[in-house]
Amino acid sequence: MVCRIVTAVLSAALLAGAAAAQELPSVLASQEGYVQNWPLPADAGDLTAAPGDEAVSGDESTGPSARRAFLFSALVPGTGQYYAGSKKKAAIFLGVEVAAASMYFVWTGKGNDLEDDFRAVADAHWSAENYLAWRSTTKAIRNNSFTHAMPCSTEVVNGEFGKCGGSEKQQYYELLGKYDQFVAGWDDLTFAQTGNLVQHYTDIDSVESVISDLRLDYEEQRDDSNRYLKRATNLSGLILVNHALSAIDAARTARQRARGVDQAVIDRRTRFVFTLHPGSNGEVPMLLAVRPFD
Repeated sequence: MVCRIVTAVLSAALLAGAAAAQELPSVLASQEGYVQNWPLPADAGDLTAAPGDEAVSGDESTGPSARRAFLFSALVPGTGQYYAGSKKKAAIFLGVEVAAASMYFVWTGKGNDLEDDFRAVADAHWSAENYLAWRSTTKAIRNNSFTHAMPCSTEVVNGEFGKCGGSEKQQYYELLGKYDQFVAGWDDLTFAQTGNLVQHYTDIDSVESVISDLRLDYEEQRDDSNRYLKRATNLSGLILVNHALSAIDAARTARQRARGVDQAVIDRRTRFVFTLHPGSNGEVPMLLAVRPFD
């Protein structure tokens, strides 16, 4: 749901940028004719020009196309800026794209590899039959409370436990290590008080009385996998934002260059900074746009 909302917001931003790229008149430009109709002294100059825009040409048809710049950067961030003649900002946007995409693939690969590893551990060392056999004993019923239904339970009947797909399969591998009630399925159980191996699952009084080192290692691997995959998800959001900002900035830069604004003035107006912001689950990559008020 969050990804859909982010995508919708970015799509709206791109559409707004596209509209701006079609040379829509600004509020100031709409008043230009009104201002010029007043009787002004000969040395008054152009009162509609912004500070730093002294060299402005009224003909934009000979300069770079704002629409093309927008589309170039929407596809590959930085290419629209390069087309418009702003090589410094082109390097920044393209650099962010390359860095974010590279880390996305690295973190996604690590997350998927760890996921394959901990699922292989569960397939080899966790038994649904042992868990269900223990759960049906009198001791288990009397001394334990079961709050979570067994995922993929329909497949147990067919002898294909754990072979289900989709979200149910993901939930299956999550519950095995996350909740104590499933500890009886692990094959390395020891009694917490004596440290002796559990010989028969019917000897387990409660889930608090046994320990599984495999389960603890399993949970660490699962947490590491989720951490890498979550980082990759955050980076995918940054990549979308980078495309939207780059497209809008490229159209704006191309329009100003077509009007004759000096490149140094354009670069001085808006600066982009890529940084890592500390969050609750580690550092989060952020792309900041800084614009002076002068």
